[in-house]
Amino acid sequence: VQIRNNYLNIYYRGGNIAKINSERSIEFDEKYFCLSGINTDGKEEKRGLVEKFKKYDYKSYFETAKQVMDKWFKEHPNPERDEQHLLAVANKHAQSDYAIIDVEYQVSIQSEFSCIFIPQNRSNPKKPRFDIIAVNKRGQVAVIELKKGVGALKNTSGLQEHLDCYNASIGRNYAPFMEEIQKMLEQKQQLGLVDNAVNITESAPVFMFAYAYNDSISDEEQMQKFTKIYNNIKSDSPVPVIWLERGSYKLLGL
Repeated sequence: VQIRNNYLNIYYRGGNIAKINSERSIEFDEKYFCLSGINTDGKEEKRGLVEKFKKYDYKSYFETAKQVMDKWFKEHPNPERDEQHLLAVANKHAQSDYAIIDVEYQVSIQSEFSCIFIPQNRSNPKKPRFDIIAVNKRGQVAVIELKKGVGALKNTSGLQEHLDCYNASIGRNYAPFMEEIQKMLEQKQQLGLVDNAVNITESAPVFMFAYAYNDSISDEEQMQKFTKIYNNIKSDSPVPVIWLERGSYKLLGL
C-alpha cells in the first residue's frame, strides 16, 4: 500500500491492483483483461470486478484481481517489477539493512524539487519515477534505482539518465524532499504499514543502484557488462551499488 496525492495505490507484482480514491471509488486498469485470443476491451469485466469492491467484498475483489493480473503478467512478463515487489515485501522491517518505505515514487511537477533535466531531442523536462525509497540502519534515506539483467541497462532506462534525473530534482533541492518523506514515514507508521522502529536521522539522501541477476547469462558476465556501463557514468562522486544475491531479496550493505 502506497500513499499518494488524495488516493492510495495498492501494488501487486509491481502492478497497480487498486487505485483507491475513497471508500466507494476505486480504479482498476482494464488492460489486464486484454489477452491474446480474447476479444474484449476489458471495460465490462472491470465494471463487474469493481462492483465487488463497492459491495465491500474485498476478499473476492483481490482474489479475482490477482488471478486476472497473473494471466496478464504471464503474457507480458516484467521481471524488474516482480523483483521490486518481492524486495518491498522482504525489506520492510527496522532490522533490514534498508527498510523500504515507498515504491514507484514520482517527483511531482508542482514540487519544489521538480525535475529540470531535459533529455536530448526533447523539449520538456523529465517526470522521473524512482523505483524504491528506503531508510538504512544509519537513518539515511536512499533513493534506489533497480535494474534486473543487462537488458535493463540500455537506452532511456540506462544508468546515466536516472542519475541525471535525480541530480536535477531531489539532488538539487533535497530539503523539501526529506520533509515529504518524513511525513510519509510517520503516516505509514500510524497506519501500521512501516515498522515504528524505522527512523530518519540524517538530513541528506543518497542515490543508489541495485542490480538483480537474471538467468540469461552468467553472473560474472552480467557484472562485467554492468561495470563497463557504470564506469562510463559522469558523476561528481561514486554512486553506490547493491548487488542482490541470487535467491535472496534482501538489500544488503550500508
